[in-house]
Amino acid sequence: MTGRAGPESVRAAALPGVGDRLDDVCLRRHDGSEVSLGELVDGPTIVPIVRYYGCMPCRDFLLALEEQRALAESRGISFIGVGKAADYQAEWLMNEAGVGYELLVDPDENLYRALGLGHFPWWKMLAPTTMRNYLRAVRRSRQGRITNHPLQAPGVIALDPELRLTLVHRGATLGDYPPAGQVVQSVSSL
Repeated sequence: MTGRAGPESVRAAALPGVGDRLDDVCLRRHDGSEVSLGELVDGPTIVPIVRYYGCMPCRDFLLALEEQRALAESRGISFIGVGKAADYQAEWLMNEAGVGYELLVDPDENLYRALGLGHFPWWKMLAPTTMRNYLRAVRRSRQGRITNHPLQAPGVIALDPELRLTLVHRGATLGDYPPAGQVVQSVSSL
């Protein structure tokens, strides 16, 4: 394990929460071009932040959000996915697996650090919740190549056009995402 702090070791007061504004961060498209998060967020935007694009429960969550996309868009909500690496996996998900929203890469971990998404403890991989999350993903996804630290915490946020957080969920283990429909409903009610 690297010396980076995980979410549980960062003081809660230091982590941004609902109502806080994020600094703009630079991300990359699958073609290598750079884009800032602020350029992409022009209305309510849900941002799933995956462990890596080959992660089976992460793929499952991205596909579950895709199933909610028509409803979300009818309510003026858009999606942008963020992963640390594997632009080829992001491209495959968009072109072959049916994810119809843009999936970006954050190789410098700017967004992960800004949100305090570090590594969860190794023993959480053995927890019943983790096993349940993984098995639930089998119905829709398949494991891809591991392209990031296996203990990377996932998350999901929602932003307004000023990059103010309107929803924050920091995953505690693999596959720890709220239900996609619940995320869309939460952002719709704002």
